[in-house]
Amino acid sequence: MGFLLCTVFTGVMFGQSAKDDIKKVAAQFIEGADLQKGDMLEQVLEPNSQQYVVMKGKFSTFSAKQYVEMVNAKKLGGKPRKITYRHAEVLGDNIAVVVLNAVSSEYNFLYQLSLAKADDNKWQIVGITGDIKGAHE
Repeated sequence: MGFLLCTVFTGVMFGQSAKDDIKKVAAQFIEGADLQKGDMLEQVLEPNSQQYVVMKGKFSTFSAKQYVEMVNAKKLGGKPRKITYRHAEVLGDNIAVVVLNAVSSEYNFLYQLSLAKADDNKWQIVGITGDIKGAHE
């Protein structure tokens, strides 16, 4: 019985640790844009990742490179946002998902972030889907 309890407890600890790790990656994605620091974004965005955003009923698509360039050029970001996590789950050894709201004085961003880790054992965002509304919609 002691071994089983220890095994279950260890699994919960590792599961919570992984969940905290993916939340940190998500927070760095938000903070990188808010502070307009592309280098922070490059640390968490897989270089071939894509971002699909719906705003006012229209789709916009950005590659990781385009997004970082727009943030560095101060065309995006620059306003602090408060994060509320809706869901964070490690789905397997190498894939996870985080759903969160990031709300600024102007906008409410709903993001679904797909994360994966490769040989370096580091979580990276491999896909982003966002829905952007006015802060008071």
